[in-house]
This record gives sequence, structure tokens and C-alpha cells, in this order.
Amino acid sequence: MKAFTSICVALLMALIPALARGAEPKPLVVASGYVVRKLPLPADVLPSCMAVRPDGTLMIGSMDGDVLSVVDSDGDGTLDRYRRWAGTLPHWPLGLRAEGSDLLIATRSALLRLSDPDGDGWAERWRTLSDAWDVSRDHHDWTTGIAPWPGGGWVVCPVTDDVRERTILGRHYLRGKAVRVTETGETTVLAEGLRYPTGWAARPVDGAVFFTDNQGQQKTTCEINQLVPGGWYGYRSQADTAEAGRPVVPPVVRIPYPWARSVNGLEFAHTGGAFGPLEDQLILCEYNNRFVLRASLDEVDGHTQGACYPFLERLLGPLCAAFGRDGALYVGSLREPAWGAEPEQGAIFRVTYSGTPTFGIRDVKARPDGFALRFFTPVSPEKATDPRRYLVRRYHHVFQGAYHSPPTDEEPLHVASATVLEDGCTVLLTLREPWLGDRIYELRTTLPHASPDTAHYTMNYAPKRR
Repeated sequence: MKAFTSICVALLMALIPALARGAEPKPLVVASGYVVRKLPLPADVLPSCMAVRPDGTLMIGSMDGDVLSVVDSDGDGTLDRYRRWAGTLPHWPLGLRAEGSDLLIATRSALLRLSDPDGDGWAERWRTLSDAWDVSRDHHDWTTGIAPWPGGGWVVCPVTDDVRERTILGRHYLRGKAVRVTETGETTVLAEGLRYPTGWAARPVDGAVFFTDNQGQQKTTCEINQLVPGGWYGYRSQADTAEAGRPVVPPVVRIPYPWARSVNGLEFAHTGGAFGPLEDQLILCEYNNRFVLRASLDEVDGHTQGACYPFLERLLGPLCAAFGRDGALYVGSLREPAWGAEPEQGAIFRVTYSGTPTFGIRDVKARPDGFALRFFTPVSPEKATDPRRYLVRRYHHVFQGAYHSPPTDEEPLHVASATVLEDGCTVLLTLREPWLGDRIYELRTTLPHASPDTAHYTMNYAPKRR
């Protein structure tokens, strides 16, 4: 009996360190070969923006105005604690970017550079790069960003003032504008007509800047846009004059409503292959429906457009994202009373590639007579060549004067043939109907076990026959 007791005590003593550290978080979601784990962090921190420093440290801006580093406090390989690096900002930030050992942060009233010159883990030096835009007490006076601009400086956006009381006066002229801020503080307008563009990312291959924007009024869907100097994106702020006849830069990807209602954070998966088959795709945070989407881009006759796909579900309320140096994706997620009347709580999720993809749609590209539908793994030629395995419809959204504009001109299309290409993973679908531009094309497959089995392709420009 004494020997048995000694063994039990020894086992308990061996387990205590592991229990204190906490085992690696259990996977919450496994989808398309990707695994999601919730980090064991306090729920009272609400991450509103995030960035990864060159040394690999994950940094976040929180809704209470603090800037925090996320650390592994006990050396077990899991990030489990927040450490305060700077604070407290006058309002929660919505843009964070690492520049060497400094952080750039977009607050409602200014773009700031924060520095820790003595390396003690506390940002003693704050410098205002620009505060050229007005700010009021309105809850919606956000400033979003931050993306590097190819010609130098950074892009931020003091979002639209459309919900303000009309009696408020101020420097409205920068509201709803994408503005470039240089290191010396020069602030110039790049584009106009933006609504609430929370997510910003630069494409690694060429520096082109892309941003999300949220649906509502003239914005009939959530969308991904490419920033074009001098572009008009269709949403008037109070200071904007009538824009009749001015062409709108079309979104490169429209995300159907109500599938997505509040798309925010945006990141390119540029990890040297560590993020698996989704390398170079876009990752999007959808707050309302609690999931992460992804999107692929397609170059059609000199125009960029693309498709979106479901990805990861049940992530509380994704708002921001960043890739770690090891290729892991971090997703900052929260719920709070002003956005859904729920108790405040926050979380960070870590997404990694398992190394083994599952069967499902990887990406879609337009062809002159149909679509090239590529899967993660090889298809069954017998099943995949059956046109009845594919459902295609097209539709679009037309602004009808209300907050929500339902799909209109919905039309089922007919797949004439399905051909498996040499790679064994791509199916070429030919359609009987001719292309129509300014449409969203929904593609579904009934191939067994396909996940995802759905894609929505934004057809701004129809491919031309050569």
C-alpha cells in the first residue's frame, strides 16, 4: 500500500507542472487541412488590431486603448499571457503595423509611431505622424489601416462621417478618403468614396494595396477592393459633393449578403509555403457570422477580380489577423455590446496547416467559355466529368435605396461539359450561356465530401475569346 501511495504521489508531482502550464489547446476546428486552436489568454482583452514584429513577437491593440505583446510565459511553446507595451490611447485603435522595432498605430484621431528606445519593453516615445483629419465624440469616428504605399509612406482611412449628426462641424474633407501619410507628416488624398474599410493589405509580389469595405446603403455587399489612385468607390460622406456620372471602381471580390455582413481584417498568406495550399490567397475576418473567409484573385485581360470561399467557423467574432514568422495565422476575435448586444469577451485563435489537405474547392478562375475549378486533391474522373455534379447561377445586387439590397436578376445556368485537366485536380466547366459582366457567379459541386463545396466569383470583366 505504501509503495502504491508513493507511485501515485510521484505521478501527481510529474503532472503538476503540465497542469500549471496547461496542455496545448485542443483543436476547435479542422477544415481543408487547417487546424484552429484558441490560445489560453484572458477573455477580458479585446483585440482590435494586430501585427507581428520582425523578431516574431505578436502585438495587439486592444479596445481599451492598450498596446500589448503576447508572450509564452512558461516556455511551453504556447502564447498564454499579455504584457502591456504601451498605453493608454484615447480610443481603441483599428490599425497596427510593425516597422523595425517601432509600431505604427492608427487611432481615431491620429497615425502614431511608438518606440521603445531603451528596449525595456515599454514604449516611452510617441510621435504623431499625422492628425490632419477631424474627430468628434461619435463612436464611429474610426481611423483604419495601415498599408505601406509603393511610393513611400502608409495608407490609412478616416472612415465616413455618414452617421454623424449634421450639426457637427469640422475638417470633414478627409472623411471616407484613403489618405497617404509620409514619414514627415505630409498627408494627401489617394482615393475617395470609402465607407468602413477596416482591413488593409499590400500584395507582396508587387505592393498593390487592397482593402475590405462593409455593406450598407450604397454598398450593396461587403467587398475587397484594389486601391487605385484617384479612384471613386461610390460612397458619399457628408463633405462630398454630388458624384453623378463619375465611374465607380468596381470591387475585385463581392461577398454575398447575408453570407457576410461585416468583413474586416485582411491578410495575404505569404509564408514561403508554410500555410500550405492557400499560399498567396487572401484571408478575411467576418465579424457578424463568426467565421473566416478566404479569397483568390484572378487576372482577366489586365483586370483583377476573383472569388471567395468559406473557410473557418465558430471563431467568436473575427476582427483582425496577422501571420507569424512560422506561417501560423493569428485571428483576433471579440464580441461586445455595441456590435450585437453581447457581453464583452475576446480571444486569439492560432491557425496552422496540418500538412494533409482534405478534398474541396481550392480556387476558381474564369475562362472564355466557363470556369476552371481547382480542388485541393485529385478528383474522381468518373464522377467529376458528370456535368450534373455542378450547379451554377448568377445574380447581382442593385442599390434600391435601403440598407440591404437583396440579390436580383437571379438566373440558373447550364453546365455543358466537365473535363478533368492533366493535373488531376482541375475541372474545366463549359457553360451554355454567354458571359454577363457585373455579376456574381455562384458555383456549387455535389462531388462527395467536398468542403468547401461553394464559391462566389465576381465577374466584372468577361474573359475574351482569343
